[in-house]
Amino acid sequence: MLCVFKEKSMKRLLRIDSSLRTEQSYSRRLGDYFIQHWKIKHPDGSIIERDVTRQPIPHITQQTVNAFFSENPDTESICLSDELIDELYQCDDILITCPMYNYGIPSSLKAYFDSVIRTKKTFTGNISLKGLLNNKRAYIISSMGGMTPETRNPLENHLTQLLNHMGITDISYFPLNGTVTDEIRNTEKIVLQQSEILKQLN
Repeated sequence: MLCVFKEKSMKRLLRIDSSLRTEQSYSRRLGDYFIQHWKIKHPDGSIIERDVTRQPIPHITQQTVNAFFSENPDTESICLSDELIDELYQCDDILITCPMYNYGIPSSLKAYFDSVIRTKKTFTGNISLKGLLNNKRAYIISSMGGMTPETRNPLENHLTQLLNHMGITDISYFPLNGTVTDEIRNTEKIVLQQSEILKQLN
């Protein structure tokens, strides 16, 4: 009997939200728009949702780090990390919605990356640093209040380094800068980024 294996065609997206605002969040709002049109492009696709505000990732401890490097780790210490890493491997696309807090990413998102950036899991050993999450595409929606549209987004370098370390190099950014301005100007910025999202998805 001849078995024919079909190539996987169903796309899978991992959405990671990190804004403390579960309502009236610019990054979440634009993320919803992205998801709406991603579903149109991939009607048979599936979405994994990971909200690090509603379900916070604990900051790693010495016990966690010891387990990361142990030959016989305490499974309880790494089970969440393993689950988060499995989600990354399962997906084709990654959407991260991220506000800027005090010139950096939210601590909840930092805790997430601390749990998934692991040697021999998402990158090779300490001598040869090579990311293992290849052939994935990331989309970053960021928002910040006091920055002007002309100011370089300080989140881009940080998130690029974190993703590159795991082998994710195909990254698109959709920044919303200066959201403390009036609602009319914010609407214009959102419409601009919505058009950029459509360009990337089409």
